[in-house]
Amino acid sequence: MANARTTAVLLSWSLLAVPAPGAAQEAGEDVQAKIRTSIETMVTAIEEENDPMRNRMFFELRIIGNESVPALVDLMKDTRVKVREYAIHTVSYIDDERWIDPVIEILESDQEASTRAMACRALARTQDTPVLEQAGRRALPAIASVLESDVEEVQMDAAFALGWFGDPEYRSLLEKAGQGSSELVSFFAKEALENIEHAEKMRRKNQGD
Repeated sequence: MANARTTAVLLSWSLLAVPAPGAAQEAGEDVQAKIRTSIETMVTAIEEENDPMRNRMFFELRIIGNESVPALVDLMKDTRVKVREYAIHTVSYIDDERWIDPVIEILESDQEASTRAMACRALARTQDTPVLEQAGRRALPAIASVLESDVEEVQMDAAFALGWFGDPEYRSLLEKAGQGSSELVSFFAKEALENIEHAEKMRRKNQGD
């Protein structure tokens, strides 16, 4: 009898722990409302150059996480340069590969050099987390392309990004950039080559273990 009562109590607790369909829907609506409010506040803060509030919304959206990715990807299409650049920056800190291809597209087609540079930095950040590490490698051809042919502002970040990926396939391209006429691009290309060398040493060490 005691066992039967215990089972009944545990069953009642388990039922209480399962949210009703209506409650789950309301919770989802609350999250979407919070995302909209956070983005609206962030955009206003960017326009008003209110960095503390902008940064606060950055953390709000990061905490929400994956559910904020579609809205941030949509915000990357904004005509205002600072707005779409901060959308790229924010979404790149969320471990969700849905933002990777849209950022690659921005790198390949955006008219603003500063936005393409931001895209390079965001794509490099995929190598900071195992969740995005492999998917992020889809960006390598686009990053290599802008290192070869874009303006200095973008080439610097492209060189940095290639170093962050640590792929020896791009060593010759970085060596060429390191010998170019731009001192800044040369600096970042040489730093990238050092990063690739370090990455190779670590791979050899791990293989030896």
